[in-house]
Amino acid sequence: MTFYSPWGFLALIGVPVIIIFYLLKQRHEDFTVSSLYLWEEVIKDLEANTSWQKLKKNTLMILQIIAVILLAFALSKPYLSHLESNIQNVVVVIDTSMSMQSKMGNKTRFDEAKAKAREYISNLKPNTYVTLVSMGKNIVIEESLSKNKSSLLNSLNSIEVTNTVLNTDDAKSTIYSIANQHPNTKVVLFGDQNFYIEGVDMEFSASFDEAENFAIINLSHTVTEKGITALSTIANYTQSDAKIPLSIYLDGKVYDAKYVDISPYETTNVYWNNLPESTNIIEVRIDKEDALNIDNVYWNVVEKGLGNKALLVSDGNVFIEKALALSNKVELYKTQPDENREFTGYDLYIFDGFLPENIPESGSIMIFNPPENQLFEIKETVEIPQIKELKGEVFKYVKEFDFSVGESKIVEVPLWAEEIIEYKEGSGGFMGDLNNQRILVIAFDIFKTDISITPAFPIFITNAMEWLLPSAIENIAGVNPKDSIIFNLHPGAEKAFVETPSKEVFEVAPPFPPRVFDRTEEPGVYTLVQKTSEGEIKYNFAVNVPSKYESDINKKVAVQEGNEDVREGQIVKTGRDIQSVFIWIIIIILLIEWWVYKNGV
Repeated sequence: MTFYSPWGFLALIGVPVIIIFYLLKQRHEDFTVSSLYLWEEVIKDLEANTSWQKLKKNTLMILQIIAVILLAFALSKPYLSHLESNIQNVVVVIDTSMSMQSKMGNKTRFDEAKAKAREYISNLKPNTYVTLVSMGKNIVIEESLSKNKSSLLNSLNSIEVTNTVLNTDDAKSTIYSIANQHPNTKVVLFGDQNFYIEGVDMEFSASFDEAENFAIINLSHTVTEKGITALSTIANYTQSDAKIPLSIYLDGKVYDAKYVDISPYETTNVYWNNLPESTNIIEVRIDKEDALNIDNVYWNVVEKGLGNKALLVSDGNVFIEKALALSNKVELYKTQPDENREFTGYDLYIFDGFLPENIPESGSIMIFNPPENQLFEIKETVEIPQIKELKGEVFKYVKEFDFSVGESKIVEVPLWAEEIIEYKEGSGGFMGDLNNQRILVIAFDIFKTDISITPAFPIFITNAMEWLLPSAIENIAGVNPKDSIIFNLHPGAEKAFVETPSKEVFEVAPPFPPRVFDRTEEPGVYTLVQKTSEGEIKYNFAVNVPSKYESDINKKVAVQEGNEDVREGQIVKTGRDIQSVFIWIIIIILLIEWWVYKNGV
């Protein structure tokens, strides 16, 4: 046993004080009485008038002395040391990933992990430096090198479980960095999945209980001539055959239901055919309680045609027309160059060898073989320029030797743009954003190159359409909780905000470009609302839990060195702070003393 506050033993001074009080007796007051019945009474009177007398056996005195001794031990902060409890630095790691929501009787794995961590921190020897870390998708250092147990426990209580996947790589990197900053550091992991970090002293306290769980791990759709076909993938993460009840909801209303038979640890695809073309949101649910209910629902948004209208202004360019016809992003219109016409009302303008004096103020712009204009400077025209490098996302998968150029103009790249075609002679094209308007310039004439008869041309046009007419959400596929989303707003958007499944509203613009949206903690369907002068443009997107990675709650939880799998975690070893034990004993003794005094024992 170790005492971390020896000054507490000064309380032992109270022991002789108590004894002195019991030895020291004050004179009693004189009273006049009628007679003295017995001489024994006189003897007692003489003894009472003596200031000091022989110490007699007294139960109350003994209890009070014991209480003072125990108080001295308590104030000295007694600690029962373990053989390994001489560690000066401890890193306590709490798993907050989605699988920690799994039920263990009346509580969850996360509740169990926090309770174990709370007990562990409480029983660490005084003056131990503790770093508290929570790990899910993001690794958060809640407290760093703290000796304040009260503050550590408050921080531990504030940690909440998430709907995210465990980011093991980042967790290993962060823990390794913390552990190696100080020698003699132990890492203690509380969760349902262990991992090994070479060179780090680690222990694992498992929060694990086998349970029944089913999950929807994917939901997608295709549009056919007969309507919409939805494909859902269902998983059975149990050791027995299961008949799982499923239901499908269209725009929030139940549409169909069926049972699916699945073997142990197997997945199966379930098709839902001939769904109405008017459907906007598809939702599939497992109608059965299990240990992890959050993975029993999955959403999918039917992305309607955006109805982008594109205007080709040209004297006639069959190559551009055919390439644009392959794109499902635009509805193409054509017209002849006209200096007197005001070009408005389209989402994309393709100008071939022509630019109006008044450039459209809304909509994206693509320019081939530009004439002299006010937007940028044209330096010269060169024959057979040598392509040095093709840059930017519009030339993704296109190599410079895929086509050649017979003649091209050399342009000055504006400050608001970046070069995409680099000749040895200068710049042959650029792309950029000017006043929230996307502009793409190709300095050569299609008819004076062989690009139109090479595979490079449809690839280039497809890439160009994706950049000029982007989806409202850049990384829409497979959005999980805590993912950050980049919005590509409509050129005419004056204000934009996102409405969450729980109807919270977060503004993302202005200013422009819009802020990255990262308030995606809640699974469900979100709505991006863009306000323009012509009204509102709404766009739905779904956030689903990472069931593919987190729903197998019966997986073996501990991975030891050498990739040996085990189900049980190690028993976390620590000493024991026994100050509270002494305090409880003192309270019990004081209660006994009170009872003895009241009953005159």
